[in-house]
Amino acid sequence: MDKNNFIIKQQIESNVSSIRNLLNTGVFSAPVLHPFCEPVFVSVILKLHDLLQKFSQLSSRIAFTDDVADGDITDLVSKIRNAICHLDSPENLLDKQSQLKFVFNMIAGKGTAIDLGGKPLAASQYEDDIAFYYGEHRLYFKRHLIRVISESMGVFRKLYPNERALF
Repeated sequence: MDKNNFIIKQQIESNVSSIRNLLNTGVFSAPVLHPFCEPVFVSVILKLHDLLQKFSQLSSRIAFTDDVADGDITDLVSKIRNAICHLDSPENLLDKQSQLKFVFNMIAGKGTAIDLGGKPLAASQYEDDIAFYYGEHRLYFKRHLIRVISESMGVFRKLYPNERALF
């Protein structure tokens, strides 16, 4: 992939800008907007997956592992994207043994959404954050989404030091 390809550069910039705009709407913290949470989240994940895959192909992978159960943030977004796009995917299973399916769930603040046999299967560890679940895959709003966009802006500036970004 050629980072200097106009279309690639524009797609990266557009993805970062769109994701930032969607995350800044406040949709995830306003109860009146709750019906829009899932479609906004889906849009964010689809754009974020495209962005992170482009960065990976340009040898600028974002790879933090804080609060990521398996792999790094790029892997986590990819698994959630696969769960979103393939409803029958095993990525949507919260518990493979019981075949418990868990598709788009939010936990605001610290708490447990699902406890199976005394074992919390879906929980949020932080009072100041929102956890999103697809299957067993948990993605935090602040610790993951906000951070990955911040790091993405840095990657863009590193890849295109002479460009003035729209975000």
